[in-house]
Amino acid sequence: MIGEIIPATKRHAISMAPNMRAAEIRELKDGDGIEPLPALLRELERSASAWSWVIDGEVACMFGIVTTGALTIESYPWFLTTPLVEQHSRAFARACKTLLPELLARHPRLIGLVDARYALSVRWLEWLGARLGPPQPWGVAREPFRYFELGE
Repeated sequence: MIGEIIPATKRHAISMAPNMRAAEIRELKDGDGIEPLPALLRELERSASAWSWVIDGEVACMFGIVTTGALTIESYPWFLTTPLVEQHSRAFARACKTLLPELLARHPRLIGLVDARYALSVRWLEWLGARLGPPQPWGVAREPFRYFELGE
């Protein structure tokens, strides 16, 4: 694997925020009305587990799992990236296919929303085997988002 996947830190969030992809910045603003750094710090704070993929000292992406409690099987993944992911797309794809079964073993049902206009993210979720609902207005901008589910 190129780079390494390590526990995510606030320093990673500070480093990554200015380099995020434009489509993900739009997704954050239209969904929650939030800028990249506050979004990364919020997700990091509320996550049961969070990781960063670091390549040559640069954060390519950060991702994590938010759980709602011990009695539910539903967990909420978040995943935010920089263009560095595209530069290493094969390594990224291999890592995703390797990590997903491990995540689903601990979190049997992953659910969330994705910006329906962000075709690359929608295709990636479909490639991972996610089931997606139809676009529905959501968030502060009432733009089309799609519900997705992985696992059970």
